[in-house]
Amino acid sequence: MDEKLEEQRLPWKILIVDDEPDIHTLTRLSLNNFEFATRPLQLFEALSAQAAKEILVTEADIAVAIIDIVMETDDAGLKLIDFIRKELNNRLTRLIIRTGQQEVAPAKEIIEHYDIDDYKDKTELTIHKLYTTIRSALKSYHDLSTLDANRKALKKILDVAPELYHPQSIHQFFSGVLGQIIGLCNLGEHSLISTISHGLLITTSDTQQFTIQSRAGRFAQPADSEAQMISNICLDYLQGNYTESSLPANAIVIPLEGHDQLIGLVYLENARHLSQEDYDLIHIMTNQCAAALKNLKLYFELKEANQQTSYMLTIAEQARKMAEAANHAKSTFLAKMSHELRTPLNAIIGYSDMIQEEAIDSGCEELLPDLDKVHLAGQQLLDVISNILDISKIEAGKLELNLTEFSVATLISEVVTTIHPIMKMEGNVLQVESSQELGMLYADYHKLRQILLNILNNAAKFTKQGQIDLTVIRKILPLAVAGDNASAYPQSGQSEWFFFQITDTGIGIEPNKLNMIFEAFTQADNSFTREYDGTGLGLTISEYFCRAMGGQIFVSSTLGKGSTFTVQLPSRVVPTNPSTH
Repeated sequence: MDEKLEEQRLPWKILIVDDEPDIHTLTRLSLNNFEFATRPLQLFEALSAQAAKEILVTEADIAVAIIDIVMETDDAGLKLIDFIRKELNNRLTRLIIRTGQQEVAPAKEIIEHYDIDDYKDKTELTIHKLYTTIRSALKSYHDLSTLDANRKALKKILDVAPELYHPQSIHQFFSGVLGQIIGLCNLGEHSLISTISHGLLITTSDTQQFTIQSRAGRFAQPADSEAQMISNICLDYLQGNYTESSLPANAIVIPLEGHDQLIGLVYLENARHLSQEDYDLIHIMTNQCAAALKNLKLYFELKEANQQTSYMLTIAEQARKMAEAANHAKSTFLAKMSHELRTPLNAIIGYSDMIQEEAIDSGCEELLPDLDKVHLAGQQLLDVISNILDISKIEAGKLELNLTEFSVATLISEVVTTIHPIMKMEGNVLQVESSQELGMLYADYHKLRQILLNILNNAAKFTKQGQIDLTVIRKILPLAVAGDNASAYPQSGQSEWFFFQITDTGIGIEPNKLNMIFEAFTQADNSFTREYDGTGLGLTISEYFCRAMGGQIFVSSTLGKGSTFTVQLPSRVVPTNPSTH
């Protein structure tokens, strides 16, 4: 019996799973002498789901499984289906439910919830219906197996293609091409019995000279007679005299062509069993190889340029790493220095408080204005250091939120008390308004406090003898505007937001400078002779904090008339990553 006939007789594997021995006997009798596509059946029998699992693990190419539902347990068959589809990740085996207890597992429920291909009552499966059911399942398995093999082959071609276009030498290139083509042949429908391992890759020149570029299998050390035979085959192919009958049994020749020009030939033995689909995939691979071969010369011509480019990329990468190291060192330095400076500053502020109290007790009120200035200056410097520490944490990606529920009115009272000395120093009047009972807010108390103080401090700095209004409003908005905080309001269809609006009558901001004010270390007037002091970090940090809590900051301004900053925050904050906004 020749190889092709042997392949055709390879049996289809059928698994019968049922706890009734009589069912197995009847199935064997019904499927006796059954053939599909000239191939017989090989039956595997299991009296329990556990026994079936053991068979499935060892026999990975089961074509069809006929499974009873009620066996060692009422749902043993259903668990077996999940085992096949989910644990073994087997999507090819066709699964047929055959049950005598439909009341335990109704067909509609089983078909909707389990990945099966057919559902039969045991009384339905007569000899004739069992024949048609098995035949239909085998045809489906055959088609799906072919599609799966083609998918794997196409994936292999796609995976191999980049390697073909980056060869290190001619020898390695042609060795890789021959190896990949042989490997592709063994991925086909009949790969389980494939014996393709012997082959040659031969190139031809314009003078009809043939060069064996790569060898595999027994051709690794070919005899002189075989080399002459192959040369004759190549010459016949080139002259148009080639016929399959001139080849040894089970051998094929595959042309390597580029732009309708013959580049070479691939000679393979033990390959007559390949299907037309296999040939089509091989031709896709050979077309890729031919295109890669054409680019090989260009590859070597550009090699020196590529090496130079790689050198420049290495230099650029080193520069990038040095920049990252410098940035990290800067952040580390800022963080350490901020901590070192805060300790003595806290002492200065604390002692100034104590001296103020002693001055009052001693009747030295004339010292209080100077002590207030010391205290305020220390507090301002501490705020600057805190801002530097915050920006270093932001750059290092170490910012964390401490979410708690707190009274908005309490927060506003503390903010007003804290900012009052600065307002008084600049001769400004602070007005606070709220439209209703504000209630509670779930957010980071200290970061929201810092946001409001930063904006109020800016308003006081850029306003002289003017008025600053702080307005707090609580609004209910459609859930569509909730963004990253939508999950905090899953049922209501709407969300609550707080709006903190700070309006001043100061110098205002030029329209073309509005997009700069949230950049770190930047003010609208960024010259060396600017009139107003400050690090330019307050708004940067405020915007980052706001976005981290799912909110945003809006600004509008008229030069010479003042500015309005509006902080919008959800009433229940869900942490988000501000870098994605």
